Amino acid sequence: MFILIVSALFLIIHQGQCAMKATATLYADNSITSYGILTFKQENAATPVRITGLLSGLNASSALGFHVHEYAVLKSAPNCMAAGGHFNPYNTTHGPRTPDIRNRHVGDLGNLTTDASGNINIDLEDSIIQLYNATQSIINRTIIVHGFRDDGGQGGFSDSTTTGNAGARILCGLIQTSNALIIKPTMFIHYIAIMIVIIIFF
Repeated sequence: MFILIVSALFLIIHQGQCAMKATATLYADNSITSYGILTFKQENAATPVRITGLLSGLNASSALGFHVHEYAVLKSAPNCMAAGGHFNPYNTTHGPRTPDIRNRHVGDLGNLTTDASGNINIDLEDSIIQLYNATQSIINRTIIVHGFRDDGGQGGFSDSTTTGNAGARILCGLIQTSNALIIKPTMFIHYIAIMIVIIIFF
């Protein structure tokens, strides 16, 4: 029992050395048709979230707004409108994807650009969204791809400073964590070494 308690405390204390991972399957609005899967990974609480994945079947050579919205949607055949507005816990004005939290919503991720075949190969990092920090966490929120380019709040339209005039919500998906933390090899080695010492001396 003592060993189990020490083990649990060790993992809690060193959680910051573990990577966290989440995924989202994106569907057309109110449809069971999937357009791809996105993966969100954060090495620790102080590092950016990396978003990777492939989306296909979209309009060719188009810039499409890309945002995290506040509420969760269904895992399949989601109603994208049920996701509410952009995830904006600090009540800031909409802006481009920038590291300055004062000039964007937490959920503002700029634009994705499709290729000539309507595909998007995504590999980007953002330092504002989080998997760790509760206030900025995107877990159990919704990732949305819009029908038009996000103007970064600079377009002069009535909704530029709230949505970037990005148009309809064409794809959306629920962001869900994987079942476990991803323990880094260095942490695993340290953990095993400490466990061996505990077993020998206790």
